[in-house]
Amino acid sequence: LGEAIPLEDRRELLEGTRDEAERLDRYIQNLLDMTRLGHGALKLARDWVSPGDIVGSALGRLRAVLAPLQMSTDVPPELPLLYVHAALIEQALVNVLENAARFSPPQGRLQLRAGVQDEQLFFAVADEGPGIPEEERAKIFDMFYTAARGDRGGQGTGLGLAICQGMVGAHGGHISVADSIDGRGTCITLFLPLPTQPALE
Repeated sequence: LGEAIPLEDRRELLEGTRDEAERLDRYIQNLLDMTRLGHGALKLARDWVSPGDIVGSALGRLRAVLAPLQMSTDVPPELPLLYVHAALIEQALVNVLENAARFSPPQGRLQLRAGVQDEQLFFAVADEGPGIPEEERAKIFDMFYTAARGDRGGQGTGLGLAICQGMVGAHGGHISVADSIDGRGTCITLFLPLPTQPALE
């Protein structure tokens, strides 16, 4: 049967299967993390990590999701190190990026910036989606809240941003929501406290 399907179609089927498996894996990971957060059983295995490594891993996991968009990143190499549970912060960033991609128009711009502000390190994700009215902004972090915005918005579980809030909050950080690119869309920013940097060996 495999031979009867042209090579290009087989490749496309395999890639589609892989992408769907990765999406399911992220969803299950979110459910597990939410359960652990809810039970206070999420142990923070902290280590020193560069913001660039977290961004690189998150973008690698979302390769297929981000492919239809105009993605730009601004992550200066000289940023200070974070002392965090790297997998959790990466997952929080994945959730925000995946959410932004879902609400973005095809070929829309998606911008990811990292920097330092008020002794905190931030990851800001800006999209060109339909945006979130101010009165709804507090609600987007509620569990299972999904905004029906745009024709691509209805596919989510409503867990992503609730989990981000828990993961970032467990590190003593917070999340803000604002307008985005040229006043269109949404910009979600994760803020994490910056510890005293480790002494160089």
